[in-house]
Amino acid sequence: RRVVLPRVLTVTQIAKLACQTDIELEVFGFGSLCVMAEGRCLLSSYATGDSPNNKGVCSPAHAVRWDEQDGTMQARLSGILIDSYAPGEPAGYPTLCKGRFTVEGERGYVLEEPTSLNAVSLLPTLIDIGIAAIKIEGRQRSPRYVADVVGVLRAAIDDACRDPKRFAPRQEWQATLGRHAEGDQVTQGAYERPWR
Repeated sequence: RRVVLPRVLTVTQIAKLACQTDIELEVFGFGSLCVMAEGRCLLSSYATGDSPNNKGVCSPAHAVRWDEQDGTMQARLSGILIDSYAPGEPAGYPTLCKGRFTVEGERGYVLEEPTSLNAVSLLPTLIDIGIAAIKIEGRQRSPRYVADVVGVLRAAIDDACRDPKRFAPRQEWQATLGRHAEGDQVTQGAYERPWR
């Protein structure tokens, strides 16, 4: 028996929960962050007519379109312009919550900037409190993404188990994960919850 915990808990909350149950706990270690209650995105449902809870994705591939116009790449979800990218600018997978929109004449991220969770530096703590598995987001991701992220996490977990007190994330791991991070930025998200 195993439970996958949502990405909204702090490490302290996870540790308290681990002490109170004999069920294995699994937490997210790397991947996209979501401002909605996990799997219940009303924005996506409104735009696509599909429930992320049933379909398993917030931006189903059938609703995504990439169009080149006037030298920019436009990302659309069910015809709704989510973002446009200049030549050479990294483009994330189009989701409504991480789109750039123009509001009152200013263009920017209205709900959430594209950012990925990266819990590699927390591995010794997560292992110490008894986490049974580290989950990565793999849905809607390329085989290269999955291979790179699994490779890094496997090596990092092995290092953290071997010598937790001296563990430090390697630069090459962080560089590899950084290449797959949304918006080229990472955070420890709610695990550390610095905004308290």
